[in-house]
Amino acid sequence: MKIFKTITVSLIISICFSFLAFGEGMSQITGPKDTQVWVYLDDNRERQINQWKQFWDDWYYLGADGVTKYNTWAEIDGKWYYFDNFSRMLHDTTTPDGYTVGSDGVWVQ
Repeated sequence: MKIFKTITVSLIISICFSFLAFGEGMSQITGPKDTQVWVYLDDNRERQINQWKQFWDDWYYLGADGVTKYNTWAEIDGKWYYFDNFSRMLHDTTTPDGYTVGSDGVWVQ
């Protein structure tokens, strides 16, 4: 009986998560420890590349490989932005290496 319950619960979870994986949106992929790395898949399940995406109050940038930037500076259209370990663009703050970024996320020189 316990095995039946385990299999049933596993099946239900698998079905629920398979429905969540379809359609357009952000999908987390495996990244280094303590990071969140994302891709954005369109309705055709193709990665979006070289573009900005906003979710809630956070901005993310998808590079040429379709993966979000994380724990790094990135030059985008001639401006410098910093992305944290959750792939969020920092703004209105000081970056971990001591630089200031404005409300638009651009490095304030």
